[in-house]
Amino acid sequence: MLRLTKIKLRCSLPGLSLSIMSAAFVAVVQPDAAFGQAPSARILIDHVNILDGRGGPVAKGRVLIEGQRIAQVLPENGPAPADTTIIDGQDGYLVPGFIDMHAHLMQPRCAADDSATQHFDRAVSEQQLSTLLDFGITTVRSPATPTIEGLRLRDDLNAGAVRGPRAFASAELINDAKLTDQQLRNIVRDAMPYRPDYFKVYARLSPQAVGTVIDEAHRHGIPVIGHLGRTSWLEAAQLGIDHLAHTVDWSPKTLTPENRKRYLELAQGYNAGSFLARIDWLELLDLSSVEVKSMVAEVAKRGISVDLTLIAYDTKFAAPHGGRYANNRFAKIVPALYHDWTQCRNITSTDDWSEQDYRRWNAAYPKLQTLVLMMRDAGVLLTTGTDLTNPWIIPGESLHQEFELLVAAGLSPSVVLKMTGENASRALRSNDVGLIQPGRFADLVLLTNNPLDNIANTRAIRWVMRGGQLVSRGPQR
Repeated sequence: MLRLTKIKLRCSLPGLSLSIMSAAFVAVVQPDAAFGQAPSARILIDHVNILDGRGGPVAKGRVLIEGQRIAQVLPENGPAPADTTIIDGQDGYLVPGFIDMHAHLMQPRCAADDSATQHFDRAVSEQQLSTLLDFGITTVRSPATPTIEGLRLRDDLNAGAVRGPRAFASAELINDAKLTDQQLRNIVRDAMPYRPDYFKVYARLSPQAVGTVIDEAHRHGIPVIGHLGRTSWLEAAQLGIDHLAHTVDWSPKTLTPENRKRYLELAQGYNAGSFLARIDWLELLDLSSVEVKSMVAEVAKRGISVDLTLIAYDTKFAAPHGGRYANNRFAKIVPALYHDWTQCRNITSTDDWSEQDYRRWNAAYPKLQTLVLMMRDAGVLLTTGTDLTNPWIIPGESLHQEFELLVAAGLSPSVVLKMTGENASRALRSNDVGLIQPGRFADLVLLTNNPLDNIANTRAIRWVMRGGQLVSRGPQR
């Protein structure tokens, strides 16, 4: 339905009312009539409560969009600009599109014979990325991506050839402890023709190897993400790493000397790759220690961002077989993933866990929550992420679950919205996303309820806009 503003001369046509005060006009459209259409030259989103991504209070206003970008944020009263299409926000809550800072673009699938062999599936990857958009996620960072096919998918997303969020992506992760200094440098150089946004160093690399990758990547102007273990966060920060993942480093060096010795003794009794050592490490972690305080202070001082991914721990370690996540109403939203999670062998990391092991993990988990608060209080640049492509990380829904876990850890909804807004844009070093601000992309989500009252209201999606175009009415079961 199309309505044009009241005027001196009236005419009535089916589905149209018109009044003309000048040659300029203002058209009012219902959102349903605008889905799937190319962005209008000028759109005004009217009658909305704005949460701009900076973590502040609600402000009533209007947002003027020209083409794909926000032109102005206007007061709630006053005449509508001329030659403008108006979308009535119906007193909803307008927020920047959500940002998942840990969403791997390419989905690994188990082999047809259920062996441990995996392959990347482009079709399923596209399906899960399309689903993210329905949940209001308009930007993702993929912190490890198959260099050639993954960065090609990134480019297709950003060109609009594939339905989904905007994407930033790393080249393939680097994790071979046997690589020489020259081989590490060659890996970075060989990836450059594919224009990676990041490189990622992984858990097996020594501090020397991590430093080599950082040095070579920075020579090419590319930041480095760390998922670490052998190298501690403190060491990586001192080496100049740009971003860190997963709340903690699981490095023995982050434990006190006495607890480190005990941890290494216990770890000798596990099979290679066993996650039982995670429980021991967390139980032995002393949050009041010099090791932890020095690490937090160094990460904060250097402006290193951290995507926390509490959801990645909760889905793996809180209960067997996905626990409560297996019963989520969106668990089957991408059927191929649900099949793999329930049918593939060797897909979980806790096959050797007992009921007592799960109880131990849940008893120690509050330490992770406390560490999150310590980092917040120290001024660490915290962002939101999920570790998408892991079992029981439900595409789209998982970021809203992460929001809830962050609030359960003690963060306020306003802080969480800032983490997925301004903080994420700072970590991405982007002036295009994350805020409702002139010049940024009109990547917006209209909610029916206030997320400051209850973070679960981030799910109350009326519509999703990407680049000035209405692209979704929210997730469909």
